[in-house]
Amino acid sequence: MSEYYSKNNIITLLHTLEMNEERFLLLLDKLINESIYLQNSPSQGLIPIEDKASNHVIELLKPYTKEYGGVLEVERISFVEGRGNVIIKYPGTTDKICSFVGSHLDV
Repeated sequence: MSEYYSKNNIITLLHTLEMNEERFLLLLDKLINESIYLQNSPSQGLIPIEDKASNHVIELLKPYTKEYGGVLEVERISFVEGRGNVIIKYPGTTDKICSFVGSHLDV
């Protein structure tokens, strides 16, 4: 690990981060309001429409996308209608790739 990315520097950075509680609660409220569309029980006829939840995440990230002067590249790729995958890319300064993978928006 280079000195720039030393363990102490990362820990110091993490301690400076603060959660925007108001923004978090607004998003949480929107996601909870979509819960009727996110239930996943095909045997009961409940097929989730995860796009309803991811629309809110995409909207929240919009100011940070390249289209609006930010750095994020956000796209939705759908293999099944209504159940798209949101791909968020944060370009680095090298050609190396670091990936975080997760999560489902259905319940």
